[in-house]
Amino acid sequence: MWKTDRLLRTILILIAIPMITIWLPLIRGLMDGPTYKWGGRYWGVLFRGSGTDGDYWILPLLAAFSITILYLGWRGARQPFHWLLLLWTVPFTFEATFYAVSYPERYRFRGDTLGVDVSLAWVGPLFWGGLALLSILWVVRDLRRSKSRQAPAWTTINQVLLGIVLLLVPVQFGLLRFGEPHGASDKAGVILTMVQWALVSLSFVPWRRVLKRQIESIGKETFGNTR
Repeated sequence: MWKTDRLLRTILILIAIPMITIWLPLIRGLMDGPTYKWGGRYWGVLFRGSGTDGDYWILPLLAAFSITILYLGWRGARQPFHWLLLLWTVPFTFEATFYAVSYPERYRFRGDTLGVDVSLAWVGPLFWGGLALLSILWVVRDLRRSKSRQAPAWTTINQVLLGIVLLLVPVQFGLLRFGEPHGASDKAGVILTMVQWALVSLSFVPWRRVLKRQIESIGKETFGNTR
């Protein structure tokens, strides 16, 4: 029976972190409306807009691509996961390195609502370069094994987590649409959206396997200490 190894789990956790920069403008552009201005570079192209205007069309595509990678990775890591993973991590490594070298002062992550302004001149290339190397290592190792695998069962925990994601939607809409721009409700909506993305990512995890490993680990520690 297939299960995620430690390297793949590390890759999937790390890869979900920067994907929040896609989920946030996707949700906020839809719920905030034209008062929300966003922008970002993906695969070397600058996309920007206000609300759902401008280049908003790229965000649903990127979000679908991101979710597909995470879903396939946690649910058996079957093809075409390997190639989608490399298509995501390798180009972003070159992009991060290019902007870090060419425009170190302008290569930053900004979030006006929460007052975030962080330079990515060092973090970007190191993060994406390390993630790309880990991804290449896992893909090469996994292809050499060439074992057939079956997707893990979809459990009640997975259903509950996705249900919570949907239940958060009306709360997000109220906070983001009717709150003062950059005010307390806007900040609460942003934080809630970030939590929502974490729940989306966690909803794909094969929880039955995770809980089983934890129980086995606790059992070994308990009985091992009583001997």
